[in-house]
Amino acid sequence: MKMIVVADDFTGANDTGVQLAKRGARTEVMLTAQQKPSRRADVLVINTESRSMSAEQAATAVAQALTSYCESLQGEVLVYKKIDSTFRGNPGAEIAAALAVSGATLALVAGAIPAAGRTTRNGECLVHQRPLLETEFASDPRTPIISSRISTIIGLQTALPVYELTLDQVRGGELHACLEALATKGDGIVVLDAESDNDLTLIAQAACALDKRPLLVGAAGLANALPVDSYMSPRQALPVLVVAGSMSEMTRRQVEQAQIQDRAEVVDICVEALLSPVGEEAVERMVQQACDVLERQRHCVLRTSSHADEREQVDALAARYSLTRQALGEMLSRRIGDITLAILDRARTGGLFLTGGDIAIAVASALGAEGYRIQSEVAPCIPCGTFVNSEIDDLPVITKAGGFGTDSTLCDALYFIEEMYSGH
Repeated sequence: MKMIVVADDFTGANDTGVQLAKRGARTEVMLTAQQKPSRRADVLVINTESRSMSAEQAATAVAQALTSYCESLQGEVLVYKKIDSTFRGNPGAEIAAALAVSGATLALVAGAIPAAGRTTRNGECLVHQRPLLETEFASDPRTPIISSRISTIIGLQTALPVYELTLDQVRGGELHACLEALATKGDGIVVLDAESDNDLTLIAQAACALDKRPLLVGAAGLANALPVDSYMSPRQALPVLVVAGSMSEMTRRQVEQAQIQDRAEVVDICVEALLSPVGEEAVERMVQQACDVLERQRHCVLRTSSHADEREQVDALAARYSLTRQALGEMLSRRIGDITLAILDRARTGGLFLTGGDIAIAVASALGAEGYRIQSEVAPCIPCGTFVNSEIDDLPVITKAGGFGTDSTLCDALYFIEEMYSGH
C-alpha cells in the first residue's frame, strides 16, 4: 500500500478514490476504520463519517483511522486528507489530527476542483466565481460556513499557523523552494491558490518533490493531479505458490516436469512433522523455505509426495497415530491449509495452483473463502478463478484434480498466470 486517503463522508471517499482507480490503482474504500483491507491494495480510502461530528470527535476519528497504518508503514505511505471542496465539516481539526499522526511537517491544502467550478484565489474559496459565503453552502443545515477565506475556516479549529500562497507563487517556478522554506518553520498548514488543473499539477509535483513527505489535503481535483508513481507501484509478475497435495502419479510427473524445465523450485512437506506435537520448528522451516523461494521471484511448489511408494505408507502412518485413514487425511489437509496461509501472510504471490480436492478445500477454508468464482479454463477440466470474500481477495486460483492433465499441465498453468500479468 502506497497511499491512505481519509475522507469525512462516503460519497467524498468515492469521488476522490475514483481519480486514482481510473489510473489503474487498486483502490479500496472502507466504510469504517475497523475494516481490513486486502493485501493487494495500492490505495486505501477510509471513511470516518465525521463531517457532522464535533471538532473533537472528528479529530479523534481521523487519528484512530490513521494511527495503526502510519505506525506499521513508518512514514512510507502518502497520507491524503480528503476534505469537502466547500470546506464544510471539521477541516481544521481533521487536518491537525492527520498532520500529528502522519509525522508530516506541512499540510498542503488545495481544495479546488476546477472542473466542478470550485477554485481558490487569494486564499478564498470560490464556487463558479462566487465567494463561498454568497452561495447555498453558507447556509448548509448541518455544517454551515462562516467565511469564504479558507485560512479563517481552518483557523477556527486549530492553533497551527496557516500560510497562504497566491497563484503567482504557485505558477512562478519557485513553489518547491517556497514550500521547503515554510517547512523549516515547523508544523504548519499551507493554503494554495488554484484555478486550473495545471495549477493543481504544479502543486502535486512540488509536494511530491519535497525532502519530507507532506500531508496532502484536498478533494478530487488534487487527487487527480497526483503523479501515478506517488500512489501505485509498477506492476510486476509475481510468483505462483503451488500446493501439490495429491499423491497421484500424474501430479508427481507434473511437478517433476516443472523442475526439469526450471520453472519452479520444490519445498517438500514432511508429513511426520505435521502430525508431531513437537514439529512446529520443522513446519516453520518449511514456511520459511517457501517464502525464500517466492521472495526470489521464483514459483514455489509445496509437495506432499515425491515417491510412488509413499502412497503405500498411509495406512502405517494412520495406525502409528491411532487415526483412521480419513481422519489422517483431514488433519494433514488442515495443517497444509494453515501452512499455505502462513506463507501468503509473509510473501507476495501472484496466484495459487491447488491440486488435490482435499487440499483445495482446506486452503479455501484457511483463507476464509465463501466460494469459488470461476473465470476461465487453463486446460480441459482445469479452471482458473478467485476465492470469494477470502484473505487473498481476487488473486487468481487454479484448481486441479490430482489425476487430471498431462505432464506439462503445471508448466502450462504457470505460463497462464504469467500471461495474465503481462496483459496478453
